[in-house]
Amino acid sequence: MREEAIVLKFGSSVLRSPADLPVAVDEIYRHVREGRKVVAVVSAFAGVTDRLIERAQAVGGCADPHAYAALVGSGELESAAMLALSLAQHGVPSRLLPPEQLGLCAHGDPVDAEPHDVDLGLLRATLAEAQAVVVPGFLAHDEANRAVLLGRGGSDYTALFLARRLGVDCILLKDVDGLYERDPAASGPTPRRFTQVTWDEALRVAGRLVQPKTIRFAQLHRQSFRVTRPGAARLTLVGPGPSALEHATRPPPVRVVLLGLGTVGRGVYERLSVLPRQFEIARVVVRDVGKHAAAGMPREVLSSNPWDAVNVAADVVVEALGGEMPAAEVLLAALLAGRQVVTANKAALASHWDTFARFAGPPSRALRFSAAAGGAVPVLERLRALAAGTATVAVRGVLNGTCNYLLDRLAQGAEWREAHAEAQALGFTEPDSSADVSGLDAEFKLRLCAGVLFGRMPDAIVRSGIGHLAQERPPSEDIGLLRLVASLTRDGDRLLAQVCTESLEPSDFLAGARGEDNRVEIKLADGGILRLGGKGAGRWPTTAALLGDLWEVARELERADAGPRPVPLAASG
Repeated sequence: MREEAIVLKFGSSVLRSPADLPVAVDEIYRHVREGRKVVAVVSAFAGVTDRLIERAQAVGGCADPHAYAALVGSGELESAAMLALSLAQHGVPSRLLPPEQLGLCAHGDPVDAEPHDVDLGLLRATLAEAQAVVVPGFLAHDEANRAVLLGRGGSDYTALFLARRLGVDCILLKDVDGLYERDPAASGPTPRRFTQVTWDEALRVAGRLVQPKTIRFAQLHRQSFRVTRPGAARLTLVGPGPSALEHATRPPPVRVVLLGLGTVGRGVYERLSVLPRQFEIARVVVRDVGKHAAAGMPREVLSSNPWDAVNVAADVVVEALGGEMPAAEVLLAALLAGRQVVTANKAALASHWDTFARFAGPPSRALRFSAAAGGAVPVLERLRALAAGTATVAVRGVLNGTCNYLLDRLAQGAEWREAHAEAQALGFTEPDSSADVSGLDAEFKLRLCAGVLFGRMPDAIVRSGIGHLAQERPPSEDIGLLRLVASLTRDGDRLLAQVCTESLEPSDFLAGARGEDNRVEIKLADGGILRLGGKGAGRWPTTAALLGDLWEVARELERADAGPRPVPLAASG
């Protein structure tokens, strides 16, 4: 089953510093969970290129233009490598492709070159293996394999060129949600935003927001592209036109009540606290208010009352308490009170599916729980999309990252106690790991897969775990291909589920799961197989999935706040 792709370009107004890398991760993951492979083209962090130019000027400037290009373009190499590392931290499988490896070739002025070739076969093959490919923008090489630049703002050019060669859409991500009739940061009346704009009009109004020769390249090849900011629901389509404007209003921040500040809750808090324009933390519910206040958290947002999910005015409740109760009661009350709910609590949802199912689908979709299975592997999102149209007959996967980590370490010769302590220290499991090692956690996730895909729970479930390996450990070589496999099969009108250890063939896709990885195979009725993989345990993969749901809520609220219909321009250029 072939997945579509998209090219995303992150400018220095978005990636101002390494602290902004999670914003790019969220935007990439947004498209991954919607079923797209992503080519992420990145600029240098803000100010880096200017500093590199100053350093080059201090030692001869463009006396050797190719050496100049190599130095000035090195900022993009740094930011691209750091984005690839951040994607790995958040559990999104990615590959870094520098220009020379990608075969990105350009000719002309060494500091203002024009791209003309790329190793398209390599790029497509890499996209087939990874969810995201990270490419440094601005920098290319010539026929003699010497460094050249694509001109200031050339990362835009890199992105449009790659999108054209791949035949896919391109989005240029900036710090504004599109092109405006005049600078929205300038004083005066609020300008209107273009919903779509002709290439000629874009050349007139874009200023430094989009590289002019990138727009001319797009116009020459009749290539449309989009301009917006990360997380936004609205954008500007640049293309043949006609141009049209709308009155622009920025929605207020989404008010969030966060329940729980453990491993995952802390990750969500850290992410939201640096996004004040998009999210407002209205309340954080913890067990010990004094402890967290003493650690520097604002006391006014802290509470020990989980019912603040209902008592405090908010748009969305993020539940990271864990456990079946009182989480299930609080979540239900929040939903009945009209709140949007985002949770990773598979125990509460799977144990009370009949209660929560009506909130999980159309028309309201008030309950989102992508993080409840798979971590950063978007298994539930893909099953939800398949349920809407593509017949699916079976799901089979490694769904518990803790068990997979333990099995991996045992195969490497570690003792059970040692491996368990490591998993706990890494945040993959709690001191009481019985739900993990018994297979119950995987069963809960399998139940949610059934609920999302088939709208009901399995008719029968057989479950065993890996706990017996703590006392009856086989030789390490016999553990190497052992996996805790969860499977869901449709047999006529019956849904059959099983969680058990299996010794797999080396060629089995699930056998490739390493450490805390999750891997899933979805078998379609037409014989096709969809394969998904990534990190399935830990703070940051789960946080990425929760943030994916939160951004989805934010976009939904932004669309609900839509203003008047766009007004066409009489003269569109």
